[in-house]
Amino acid sequence: MSDKLLAHCTACGAYTFPAGAYGCRQCGSMQIEAAALPQTPVLRNFITVHGDVAPGLTPPFVVGEVQLAPGVVEEAVLAVDDESALRLGMPLEMLITEQGVRFRPQGAAT
Repeated sequence: MSDKLLAHCTACGAYTFPAGAYGCRQCGSMQIEAAALPQTPVLRNFITVHGDVAPGLTPPFVVGEVQLAPGVVEEAVLAVDDESALRLGMPLEMLITEQGVRFRPQGAAT
């Protein structure tokens, strides 16, 4: 799995998620290229999920809204045991796992 999660528009400079988007969400241009995250991801919100919502995700697990780039906020599974290690606005780091992309607090022990 690549670390290039976003599409970057060479016409207007905006970022779009996912990298395989068909065009820019800002200007509609088709001049986009896969790009790595342009900033440290930031946690904007989080919640613990206690129900079965998807195969492979055993509850409880924590989901967060993560700002990936200016104007791009996506929901992601957080690689934490519970909410106690989290705070709004904290920097996150991306992990690429067998289950997909996950985020955890920056500098957290592996």
